[in-house]
Amino acid sequence: MRSASSASPVSSVLSAATVLVLALVLGAEAPADAAPGSSSSSSSPSDTSSGPVFRAATQVGPDASSVNFSWRTSFSGPEVVRIYPDGSPERAIEVPGREVDFGAIAYRSRFAEVTGLEPGVAYSYQIGSEAGGWSAPETVTIDDGDDHWRFVAVTDAQIGVGARISEQARTWRETAARAAEQAPDASLFVSLGDQVEGWGDLIGTLGQYNAYFSAPQLRRYRFAAIEGNHETYPSSLATRHFKEHWDLPNEQGDTSNYFFEQNNALFIALNSNRKDDAGLAEQAQFVREAASAHGSDKDWVIVLNHFAFHSHGGRYTDEDIVRMRETLSPVFSEVGVDLVLNGHDHMYNRSHLMNGLSPRVPNAPAAPGDVLEKEDGEVLYLTFNTAGGGKYYDFEGNDGKEYPGMTLEQAREAGLNQPTIALWNQDYTPDYSVVEVDGDALNVRSYNTFDGSLVDDVTLSHSAVDAPGDGQPEAPTGGSSEAAAGIGIAAAVIGAIGIVAALVGNLPQLAERFGITL
Repeated sequence: MRSASSASPVSSVLSAATVLVLALVLGAEAPADAAPGSSSSSSSPSDTSSGPVFRAATQVGPDASSVNFSWRTSFSGPEVVRIYPDGSPERAIEVPGREVDFGAIAYRSRFAEVTGLEPGVAYSYQIGSEAGGWSAPETVTIDDGDDHWRFVAVTDAQIGVGARISEQARTWRETAARAAEQAPDASLFVSLGDQVEGWGDLIGTLGQYNAYFSAPQLRRYRFAAIEGNHETYPSSLATRHFKEHWDLPNEQGDTSNYFFEQNNALFIALNSNRKDDAGLAEQAQFVREAASAHGSDKDWVIVLNHFAFHSHGGRYTDEDIVRMRETLSPVFSEVGVDLVLNGHDHMYNRSHLMNGLSPRVPNAPAAPGDVLEKEDGEVLYLTFNTAGGGKYYDFEGNDGKEYPGMTLEQAREAGLNQPTIALWNQDYTPDYSVVEVDGDALNVRSYNTFDGSLVDDVTLSHSAVDAPGDGQPEAPTGGSSEAAAGIGIAAAVIGAIGIVAALVGNLPQLAERFGITL
């Protein structure tokens, strides 16, 4: 059985009754009419001011000139995003927020979409109202719109592993800060799932979401996030928190599959929690449609997918991973996907160039600095290490055994590497990656958060490859799910223990509500 190299997930020791108690945080542990103060990530920077807005974020919109805003609020009246070019408040516009409700009753969520922003311009903004108060001023900069730009990729901050929220929040903030220092001009950040651990306190004043959103980069760069498996714990009902925090552009119905365009690249973000045949067919069709309708004029098509197809993190031969790999890899090659970014396995892995399920293995062993000349149908898969440092997985060889502390060179000498994996690294420290994009080449450099050392440096070149998506069917119109109203729940902190105790006395009813078998 696969083992983590840090504290085991809380799920491994929870009884069904304990899960139910923890599940209460899915809707009842934080008053909606009291904006949280400092979270359990002690002395962490807060995204609150004197106003009611908290856990705010700037997120990707459908294209490079748009920003989707998401925030939580304790104010019941109307709120807006007030935004203007930095230094020109006379040009301010106000975009009304709309309430969204996916069932997370412990707080009120609002989204607003701002479009038509000018390339290369820094915009100042605040969220709130005159009646309720305003968030602290922040600035977000719009990409200059040319075809040479950068973005940051992170994954698995997974705040809350072993209930060590403060420690992991500090590491996550350091990772995000180091990434922003390395790429201050980044057009966006992508987060490849497992933003939080799940199970425990998700949204209270000691909550995992408060800790995740304490990173100020979430309000200064456009973020794109996807669902990981931990967004579904302790049950699929937990995805309500993901849905109420992330305003997904061009979403396929209510699936959390979505796409967005950035300069000369198309990003296709998948909800890989749907691993059954129907879910995989849905993802395959979405990839085909998005690439056909929006990829033919792009230099690059990039897929964001939480589960890793090519990794030594202990899941390479798992039935669900094999099924995903065999179903989706041929589709990625078919439609002209260039790069697939993964998380989940808490270690760094780089595949060979893959055409469907077939690797192209070069004569020389892979090494940092490689330049890979991509041929038609070939895809590069990269799996990134955790951004939060809560746990790591040991190298698992092609013999199914774990080898703690093994190096790439030792694995090569012992013949333990999987045939599709070119290079891997497990140094048990958090990482981030900076992706530099231009018309002919795409470079990915991955860095160690703590000491800044280079984990890998790989360049993908495709100057001779056909445009993606040629000859594929039209894509449907995407759109985000909306709800007319969100509701707040008023509760005094002093009464929280009593509420939990009362609910624990009704375990059968709670089990039915949360879909958990006692």
